[in-house]
Amino acid sequence: MNKMMKGSIAGATGVALLMGGFGTYALWTDSENLAENHVQSGVLTIDTAAGAYDDTRTGATNDWTASDLMVPGDVISYTQTFTVAGTGKNLEGTIDLDVEALDSTFSTLEYDVDVVASGAGATDITKNSATSFSFVDPFGTATLTATVTYTLPGTTTGTVDQAESASTPASAFTISQS
Repeated sequence: MNKMMKGSIAGATGVALLMGGFGTYALWTDSENLAENHVQSGVLTIDTAAGAYDDTRTGATNDWTASDLMVPGDVISYTQTFTVAGTGKNLEGTIDLDVEALDSTFSTLEYDVDVVASGAGATDITKNSATSFSFVDPFGTATLTATVTYTLPGTTTGTVDQAESASTPASAFTISQS
């Protein structure tokens, strides 16, 4: 028999003896459990309440009705509140009121829209313009108050702007993550 064949037989015999219980064959092992864990998402929402009209020339509040008619010198405001919520790490975005154009047959009626942020979360909301805000951190909850103001100047004379009308189409308030 040649040496190679003898070496192969000897090696196979050695392996057989080890596997047959004449030796030991072991590898170390250990284990640990991955702890139970979870993640949760935040929120980004906007909700609204019904608005109210106010005749700013009187001391009362919310005292303008659909049947009331403007005269020169009147300043009428429409106020509507929105509750915004933004929670979650790394949350940033914008809040915008897309104001539609005034549909009016008046020639002298002045029209203005402004939004103010208030409440605990308002300190984390930055006002960029009369109707636009941004935030770069979760802000919790805040209130946005949109006020539309109609002014019929007291300088309107004669028959100018009698029996005229104006309306603002519904405008979208949108809160978006960026």
